[in-house]
This record gives sequence, C-alpha cells and structure tokens, in this order.
Amino acid sequence: MPDVLDVPVSQTSKEAPLTLGPWSCCAHRPNEISHPEQLAESNSDWLSAAVPGTVASALNVAGRWSFEEPTDIDSEDWWYRTTFQSPNRTNGQPCHLCFDGLASLAEVWLNGKLLLTTDNMFRAYRVDVTDALESHNELAIRFRSVTEALKPKRSRPRWKTNLVAHQQLRWHRTTLQGRIPGWSPTAPAIGPWRDVRLESAAVSLHDLHLQSAVVGTTGIINIKARLACVSLPETVSLRVGEHTTLLDIQLDEHGILICGDLQMENPPLWWPHTHGRPELLKCEIVVHANHHEYRLPCPDVGFRKLEVNADGPFAISVNGEAIYCRGACWTVSDLLTLTGSEESLFHDLQLARDAGVNMLRVGGTMVYESDRFYQLCDEFGILVWQDFMFANMDYPVDDADFKQNVTQEATQQIRRLAAHPCVAVYCGNSEIEQQAAMLGMPRDLWRNHWFGEDLPALCAANHPGTGYVHSTPSGGVLPFHANTGVTHYYGVGAYLRSPAELRQADVKFTPECLGFANIPDPQTVDQITGGALPVIHDPKWKRRVPRDTGAGWDFEDVRDHYLRELYGVDPVQLRSWDMPRYIELSRTVPGEMMARTFAEWRSSHSHNQGGLVWFFKDIWPAGGWGVVDSNGTPKSAYYYLKRSWQNRQLTLTDEGLNGLHLHLVNETAESCSGFVEVVLLKEPNVVVARQEVAIELAGRGRKMLSADEVLGSFYDVTYAYRFGPPHHDIVIVTWYDTDRQLVSEACHFIRRRDPVPAAIVLEGSAKKISETEYQVTLKADGFMHGVRLNAKGFLPDDNYFHLSPQRSKTVIFQSQKTVPSSFKVDVEALNLGQPIRISAPSKSE
Repeated sequence: MPDVLDVPVSQTSKEAPLTLGPWSCCAHRPNEISHPEQLAESNSDWLSAAVPGTVASALNVAGRWSFEEPTDIDSEDWWYRTTFQSPNRTNGQPCHLCFDGLASLAEVWLNGKLLLTTDNMFRAYRVDVTDALESHNELAIRFRSVTEALKPKRSRPRWKTNLVAHQQLRWHRTTLQGRIPGWSPTAPAIGPWRDVRLESAAVSLHDLHLQSAVVGTTGIINIKARLACVSLPETVSLRVGEHTTLLDIQLDEHGILICGDLQMENPPLWWPHTHGRPELLKCEIVVHANHHEYRLPCPDVGFRKLEVNADGPFAISVNGEAIYCRGACWTVSDLLTLTGSEESLFHDLQLARDAGVNMLRVGGTMVYESDRFYQLCDEFGILVWQDFMFANMDYPVDDADFKQNVTQEATQQIRRLAAHPCVAVYCGNSEIEQQAAMLGMPRDLWRNHWFGEDLPALCAANHPGTGYVHSTPSGGVLPFHANTGVTHYYGVGAYLRSPAELRQADVKFTPECLGFANIPDPQTVDQITGGALPVIHDPKWKRRVPRDTGAGWDFEDVRDHYLRELYGVDPVQLRSWDMPRYIELSRTVPGEMMARTFAEWRSSHSHNQGGLVWFFKDIWPAGGWGVVDSNGTPKSAYYYLKRSWQNRQLTLTDEGLNGLHLHLVNETAESCSGFVEVVLLKEPNVVVARQEVAIELAGRGRKMLSADEVLGSFYDVTYAYRFGPPHHDIVIVTWYDTDRQLVSEACHFIRRRDPVPAAIVLEGSAKKISETEYQVTLKADGFMHGVRLNAKGFLPDDNYFHLSPQRSKTVIFQSQKTVPSSFKVDVEALNLGQPIRISAPSKSE
C-alpha cells in the first residue's frame, strides 16, 4: 500500500484541487464492520460531518456533544464516507488523493479496495489513484477504536506519568490534547482533522523543501521539490521578488526533481516585529511545459540571520541583535476541530502581535499547526518555538517500527517548516527529562538517543540555522533548577513564591511560566454559569479550573494565595460574604503578578532573556490558564502583559534601602528623546513630590535611573526606612516623548490593600472616529485602581489600567464581527462606587 512521504500542502497550476464532500460519519462497535460494503447492510446512524474536522466536532454540530458528559469516542470504530466524480483529464494528467492528517488509526478505502493504512495523525500522505478511479467513486475511511488498540500488552515504560490516564498512549502518534485530565475536557482527536482532496492538474508541485539564509550580505534561497507534469518541462524557474534563476531538472525513479539556488545581494531582512519590519518577498515556481506557462505559488521568503546560544545562558539573536523573547504557549484554536476558522486564527495572532508578543511556543501536548499559522507568524513578525509532539512519557524509540514512523513524521514537518523565517527553535519534547528526574530515574535515562542525537541531526540537515533544545526544562544539575538552562518557571505561581525571590531564582529563559487561573470577563462567566451569579466553589465552575492530576490543590488556590498577598484580604471570607468583590479583585491578581515578574525580568539587574506565559488562549469557556478566553476575548492578564511587553518599555524594581530603580528599554533601531517624570501621590489626589529629567536613549539602548536621582531629595520612596507613617501611597513614573506623548508608565504601591471606594469625579466622552472604531477619553480627579471598560460588541486597545488624577486617558474601541448600531461603554474601577455609562453619537467626527 502507498505510503508517500510528502509535505501536507501541494501547489497546483490552473486546476484547483477538488475538496471532497459532503461527508458523513457513523459509529460501530470495534471490528463490527471490516469492509465498507458492510455499511450498506448495517443500521448505521449517519451524521453530517465537516472535513477537515473530528468526530467530536460532528457530534457537537448535531447537538449530541456535551463537555460535562462527553461521548466515549475512543471506544468505537468511526467510519467516514463521501462520493465524487472523476475529474476530466483531457491532458492525461495523473490523479492523487491527498490526506493532510488522519487521527489516528485509519484505513482508507477507494471503491471497495484498501488504499492506505495509517497510524500517525501528524503525517500527510499523497497517493497516486490514477488507475484506481472510476467515473463515480466512493471514498471511505475507518478510524479504528483507540481503546481496543490500547488493550494488547506491550513492554512497560521505565516510568509512569500522571499526565495521561493510559501509559500505552506512548505507542500511538496522536495529540495528548483532549486526553489530559485536569487540563481540558475529554475530547479525543478522532477523524480527518486536516484536508482531504483530489489533485489532478497538468502541473503541480509537492515535497517542497524551501530554505533561505543570509551569508555576509548575500541572501540565498535553496529549493528542492517534486514536479508532477504530464511531460518533461522545457524550463523551470524560481522567482523571488524581482530576481529569477533557472532550476535544474532531473528525472529519477520517483519522477521529476527540481532543485537549485537563487542569490541576491543585500536582501531586505526579516525581523521580529518588536525590533523591525518582518520583510517578506513573493516566491513562485514558473514552469514552461506543453506550450504553456504555469505559475506555482510558494510560501513568501524571509531572510534573517538567527543565532541561538543553547550551550551557555540561553539567548536568541536575530540579524546580530539580542532579542528579548516574550509571549505565550499556543493552544489549539478549537478543541473539537483542532483547527478552528481562519478568521479566529487571524484574530488571535493579531491580538498576540498587538500585545507585543514576539514568540509563541507550539508545545508537545498540542499539534503541529497549520500552514496558515506559520504564514501569519511570518507576516506578523512572531518567532515560533516549535516542539515535536512528545511530552512526559517514556516513548519506545528503540522499537524499529516506531522509530521509522516518528522519523518520517519529524522529517516531513521540518521540511514543511523550513520555508518559514518565523521558526527559530525546535524542541525535542516537553518535560520528559523533568518527569524522569522527578521520579528518581538515573541521569542516563533522562535523555535517549532519539532526542539527544537523531532529532537534532534531522533539524540540522533539513533546517540549518535554527536552534535545537533537547527537552524543556533541561540544562541544570537537575532539569528543573531555575537558574540554569531553560526552565519551566512556576515559582511565582504554582509554587507560591514571592516576586521578591525572582532575582534569587535567576531565570535565564523560560519557555513555560506563570500559570494562573484567569477569570474571564462577565460575558464568558455567564456562558459557564448559564447567567446565574457565579459561585466559585460550585462544581459547574470548579470542573473548569485547571489542576495538576493528583494534586490536592488547583490553580484557583494559587490565585487565592496571591490575592491575600496583594490586597491583604482573606479569600475564603471574602468570597463567603461578597462574591462579586472577590471576583473583581481576583480578576486583577494574575495580571498584577505577571507584570511584577516581567518588570524584574526586563530590568537592568536581570539575566533573563525571555519568558513565555503558559497558555495564550483557553481551550473552553473557563477560568483557565489562558490570557485570552476561548471566545477570543482578552482577559485582564492580557492587558497587564501588553503594557509590560512594549518595545519602548519602562519598568520599576523595588531595591529596598537602595530606593526605586527605573529601567528604560528601547528595542527599536531609532534613538528616542524625552522625559521621565516621577510623582509621589497621596491618595486620592495629593501630590507630595513631582520632578522630571530629560533622557536620551540610543537605538537598541537601555538606561537605569534612580527615583531618588530624579527627585533630588530623600522621600523614602520605597518606604524602606520607615521613619513614621508613609507620606505617599503610590509612586507614578511616566516616560514621555519630546511631544509630551506617553511612551510607557508604571506604578509602585507602598502598602497595597483592597482599594476603598472613594468620591471620585470621573469625566468621560466618546466619539465615532471610523466606521468600525470609537474613541473614549477619561479623566478623573483622583487615582483610579484597575479601571475596567466594557462595551458590548467592541474590543478596547487597553483595559484594567490605573488612571492617574488629572491625566487624560484615550482608549480606542474596535468593533468585533458586526458593527453595533450604537456605542455604550460602562466604566468600572476597584475604588469607584458605581459604574458610569458613556454613550457616543453614531456619526463620525
């Protein structure tokens, strides 16, 4: 049976690939139906099914899926089927069926004949069916029961993990997402989760392996690909931007191979968006054959010089400049389909870019993302840390069949991703070395030859110029020591450590950190509770709070610890007496702790070179780890991080008896001038001291100042000396440009407590500035804590911010999907007694 190694996406000439459908699916007991002909005689309960899609998504559309009581998908065989007509092949062109992803144990039948058997959802297959097609065709796919496949006895793993319920999943190449208790609802990936299509074209391109590099001042593009063509082409050219070169044409036992290099001097460079423009050039293959010209599009090309220091303190530089990497761990956009819509993908990545994210991690418990994901990361200037899909378990890499399977998987994925300048780091796995070490395994069992030798060799051969990390965490005496190698940092978070210990922890780089149970906005809370007042200890709520399997606590307990530390309240007592207030304060806690952490990590005192927050987006409506909820609405933590991830950034660190240090960072290439102002404020609006200094910051430069230096006198700014009660409550530090426009601002609180509602006068106005945007301006006579803005149908560019007295704050609201007929925004704050509503006229100004 055919088993062709191929990249998942093929480029075709004029004739578009035929996407097959409509599809339907049904379930049967394991092995009850062994041949598609038996389906006609069975009493099958057929469901309409979308492809790409999964069984869970088909059940959900049919109204037969519940996260609370999920169907046991794994226990049954699932059959998919469709029919299609053969294409009109006037030029005698070949026909190929392409399967970009089948999850996971699949048999493919065409017209009653077994065409393909697969056991890896991460591999794509391209099968020549030219001679197998009839005028009318039936395609059927059987997805065999995973439960049955797990029953045969196999060799025991050297260690067991609590991450999954069944240890023998280590033999099966499927995503762990949907099978991890405590992380997500049960929703196993079963079905044709990537595209299934029929290709029949006079000329098409497949097995594309496209790479770019910069050597000195020369940009080099190397290409190898297979060309499907009814006859040997006269010429084949590679065109990149305005540059063109002829490619070599070779004929071998597998068909037509094209290959060659294109060079150009001083190409435009691709940068992470925080440091420059992510420049890309259009790329295509031009084929002259059969007296026609065929243009086959390829991924856009980006040139960048990437250096990854994985031996010393982990660090990444692009085009000779050190990159402070910040972002999050990416999750599947839709747990049931595993892909979601292109609209939601664009929305989520745009949110990430706008927040200052310059790196996302595709983790080993997820899936290799779609081509469109990497294309958008290229366009948006977001680096990608790419895991291979291995996590925590003792994988049987000494088994010859398993080794061959994962080698083909890895080779296929690396060649697919080599075209994308965004891909910076490959990582062998997530937490395998940590798992082995924490369970007391000897050091020589922590890392095997697959992750230690074979995978890095495949990366070097197929995508040179990228970094490789064997496992995360790794690199220290113990893999999880925080101050060496790359670490998963949950000191602030699960391990309940104080932010004051961050410098002691001395984290160099953390591709996974700061997991908190982030409460979503009220609309999503209503979605969880059915509109009822949320009760945090209710089972309906609690089952959606993330937890580590086997632990006697969950991540809401973690948040409660920092609620007490931050605001000085008893969480149990507060939620017992005043649940709305508990939720109000708890919403802000994770963002406050994340902002404090990144303030230290981005300071001049820190050796930290990057941090990726655990989960960018929730995978279902929940108080989950995501800083964006499953509907794509940012939570409070998103905005705290957005203000902490600017490329012109001001942060503060409390140095105790040495005062308050001000750290200014300019990651752009342009120098910037301006002023830094320090204000000592006694709430609500008494200015104890105010001074400013002029500053000049070079491109890619940084500067550290002392608040005492700016003020010019002793004010015990951090209240370290404690000569009597403090004279001020808040230190407000603002960085202005030369036009007095705000660049960055940060606040330091002397004695944080639950803000008491004050008699604050708030002025606000709103106006329409375009067909999809409104501008809201706020100004108050007293300091406002944690201002939250809510306008139904609109997304603000800032939220959950502190508002200094007598300073105007402008927020832009962008409409989501459909434009509402009116605009109303409710303004709340932690120390504002009652919400205030502001409306805008419908006409633009």
